[in-house]
Amino acid sequence: MKALQRFEKIVEAVRGRIEEEVTSLIGEQLSLTLQPGSVIDKNDFFDQPIGKVVLARIDLTGEISGQGALIVSVKDAIRLGGTLIMLPPTELEEVVGSEQYGGETEDSYGEIANIIAGSYTKIFEELSAKACRFIRKEQQVVVPLKVAADSDEPIPNQAYYQIVMEMELEQRPLGNMFMLVPAEPFGLVEKKEPQPPPAEAPQPSQNGAADASAEPAEAVEVKDDVAPTQQPAMSPPSAPAAGGAELKAQRKKIDALLELCRQRIGEEVGALLGVSVEFQDLANKPVGKEAFFYEETSGKQVVADLEVVGDKEDVSYLYLGLKDAIRIGGTLIMLPPSELESAVSEEDFGVDSQDAYGEIANIIAGVYTAVFEEHYGISLRFIKKDIEQIVPMKVDIGADQPMPDQLYYVSSMVLSMGGTSHGRMQAVFPARLLDLEGLGITEPAAEVPESRPAAASAEAADDYRGATVSAGESGAADQGDILIVSDTEAEASLIAAVLDVNGLSARRVSFRDNLKNVLPGRFKAVFLVMQRVDEQAFGMAIKISASCSLPLIAAGPEWTRSKVLKAVRYGVTDILLTPAEPADVEEKIRTNILSLAA
Repeated sequence: MKALQRFEKIVEAVRGRIEEEVTSLIGEQLSLTLQPGSVIDKNDFFDQPIGKVVLARIDLTGEISGQGALIVSVKDAIRLGGTLIMLPPTELEEVVGSEQYGGETEDSYGEIANIIAGSYTKIFEELSAKACRFIRKEQQVVVPLKVAADSDEPIPNQAYYQIVMEMELEQRPLGNMFMLVPAEPFGLVEKKEPQPPPAEAPQPSQNGAADASAEPAEAVEVKDDVAPTQQPAMSPPSAPAAGGAELKAQRKKIDALLELCRQRIGEEVGALLGVSVEFQDLANKPVGKEAFFYEETSGKQVVADLEVVGDKEDVSYLYLGLKDAIRIGGTLIMLPPSELESAVSEEDFGVDSQDAYGEIANIIAGVYTAVFEEHYGISLRFIKKDIEQIVPMKVDIGADQPMPDQLYYVSSMVLSMGGTSHGRMQAVFPARLLDLEGLGITEPAAEVPESRPAAASAEAADDYRGATVSAGESGAADQGDILIVSDTEAEASLIAAVLDVNGLSARRVSFRDNLKNVLPGRFKAVFLVMQRVDEQAFGMAIKISASCSLPLIAAGPEWTRSKVLKAVRYGVTDILLTPAEPADVEEKIRTNILSLAA
């Protein structure tokens, strides 16, 4: 996983913490919406049309050190500070309008800035692999147009990562809250190498303006990428082949068993606790260690090791969010409601709660044992062993703790108690234990269905093929010239048809396939074809750009400026708006593929 992804996930947790802490402090609801971040320099920031601002210097200390800044408009600082000291509404509006920032208003906003800095510190201590404290120092009113670029005031001129949170106070829109942190210490830009002597002319850019706009995508370090879901050497030779009928039948059988487990776990745990307990929204899928900790979990987790004995021996795992483990354990030992809520809020997982949750984990392990003994062809017993707390963002993917790096089959479900939904519980089984290791092998391209639905783009593809007499039916070759990664058949068919007419063969894979087994290969470019431009699609862009340096053309509907900027940060070379016409696709082929080959 790239440094930028990890950093942004931590920042999202910071956003929630600031909302809670500031709302509690000022007595009115502060709502924050995280906007796309970016790497900028001092000039970039103060060139923005943001008006007069209050800038609080932030010193970063610990394993990550440097200098940053917390910045809001003067009016927003007054409104937040005035709300804290409970200025009457008419007086507050008067002060905001006149921008009279000083005295009690300045002091009260300073306390809010302390809370915000403390929220960053708390979350980065919990989730970051390197300790970092955010310390609020002096604050000052700054007029951006008067800031000198070559001065170290009010902040040094260096690369910053700009964190932007849009503010609302009691549903009343305010401006943006900016946090600038030094980008280099967090690994968000490459370390600067010594500059060459002046006599040596700089090398011209090969990518022109696109280089300047894509700084985060190029700056993100990829050295911590771990190839997921490699099949262990000990996998039994009789494992069903990828994509075969045997594998599909085996997965269907396992899914049916896990559905029985889901139902019985709710019954057994509910009977133990004396309250209504359900586990809902069951979802089963193959996942590698890296993807599990960085994409499937969030926040502190309690993991119980489930030793497997019988006809096979292995270890499975049961994960539950720390707060949910405290809640379910505290319910068992009948903590009074107020005491239970306090323990959950403070994440106080005391000895009694741990022991109680251990008993619940025993019950769950017993359910898996009973269901598999009753309905499975071989004997598997699940025995609860150690329980520990972990922070997913701090897990070393290459280490064997808290579980080895291999392919797992994850059974995830939402915990509901007394009609209130909480977080997800995840049972994590080694894929080899369930004879599902074949799910980690990419299916051959020849097995991708070639049928085209009666959609507009599919009809355009057929029309385009029929109208071009020079087109040959090359199909999806074992390798192909161009890789198409898609979750929408119609648009992928159109692109494949246009490639075909232009003498380029295509290999097509889905979002579910393991790209590590496909890229970089000998492809000339990659088309990422998306049904929706959303976080799943951006995740695919990140995986592709991490695996190769090929031109990446992202095709999808409803592009916005922020989505385009985000795509560029994640390594996208060019954008194609869908539904597309053949001429649009041809233009992208000429620009990104044929011109480079000439």
